[in-house]
Amino acid sequence: MNSIEIKRLYEKYFDTVYRICFLYMKNEADAADIVQDVFCRMIKRSPVFDSDEKAKAWLIVTASNCCKTLLKKWWYKLTEYNEAMGKEKTEMSDNSVLTAVWELDKKYSLPVYLYYYEGYKTAEIAEILNEKQSTIQTRLAKARELLRLELEE
Repeated sequence: MNSIEIKRLYEKYFDTVYRICFLYMKNEADAADIVQDVFCRMIKRSPVFDSDEKAKAWLIVTASNCCKTLLKKWWYKLTEYNEAMGKEKTEMSDNSVLTAVWELDKKYSLPVYLYYYEGYKTAEIAEILNEKQSTIQTRLAKARELLRLELEE
């Protein structure tokens, strides 16, 4: 993969990768760090993709895995660290629906984001997240209900 191709993919998918990371991390600093790590991994491994959709899926899976790894770290779990970072949390959009999606638990927010904002089908989301399709459908239904309740208030 040459630098022109990496730059093109970076410009095309930066926002998507950043939003996925923000869904997990709930703060801008960690999300930005992980986005940088994801694209560094792409440069280092130089994978070959059949299409842009394959590249996008690889970026989403890699971002998700990097976030999960960071969230497992002992120091990240420290209460003081999480409280300090929680104070830094910012809204990424003036859109109240998108803000409500960010506030959902990760198991709901990520499928909702991928389905409604990125246009993936439930089967594709299941493959990306390594879950059963029925699980994704159930989580989407539950998320819609939670969002409906949240937005009615």
